[in-house]
Amino acid sequence: MAHPDQDAVPAAAGKDARPYRLGILGGTFDPPHIGHLALASLCIDHLGLDELVWIPTGQSWQKGADVTPAEDRFAMTELAAAALTGTGTKIRVSRMEVDRAGPSYTIDTVRQLRAEYGPEASLCWLMGADQLLRLHTWHGWQELFAHVHLCTATRPGFDLSELEGPVREALAARQADTHLIQCTPSGRMWIDQTLSVDLSSTGLRQRLASGLPPAGDQLPAGVAHYIASQGLYRPASGQA
Repeated sequence: MAHPDQDAVPAAAGKDARPYRLGILGGTFDPPHIGHLALASLCIDHLGLDELVWIPTGQSWQKGADVTPAEDRFAMTELAAAALTGTGTKIRVSRMEVDRAGPSYTIDTVRQLRAEYGPEASLCWLMGADQLLRLHTWHGWQELFAHVHLCTATRPGFDLSELEGPVREALAARQADTHLIQCTPSGRMWIDQTLSVDLSSTGLRQRLASGLPPAGDQLPAGVAHYIASQGLYRPASGQA
């Protein structure tokens, strides 16, 4: 599934061609679950993405040291991404942040992608509601709009009034429909409130650490098998 990043850059579009549409799904992916797949599928459909790149975090500066090793998270992300079949969209997983020295800052990633894909491509950073709530804490978050659109799918019951003031102000100034997102390179925000999946990696880790299996289809089959085979998220000593 993974391909060298230099192979991902599309050929230059013709003068009258529409912009190339890249979706960027970044995150710790500890572990990746069906909520990530639902977000990816929704954005592929609504934004008409030509390509979707998953980018597992290398050093998660906001989550400290209590994170599963990057190589395990990368392997699980490859397995999750492989479940997106039949979309007509190119799907790949990038080692960009895993191989980068130092903390993984989203602003560094989107600068690099913009340089690779050129000034005309429509670059969309895909995120869930939890990331949107923390957006104002991201390093250089306001510069993100110079490089990408921010596209969010919220969980059931999410209230936009929960957003911090600076993020609410950005949303009021930048909110756009999917057509504008598709036709412009960056600078807009799009929010979808129809996603019905309410699941978090934190909740999954807590469930697995308590000795319980994931409920239903919370994990792609390949990811569930990898977790079991590698002994990840095992219960702490003394628990069931």
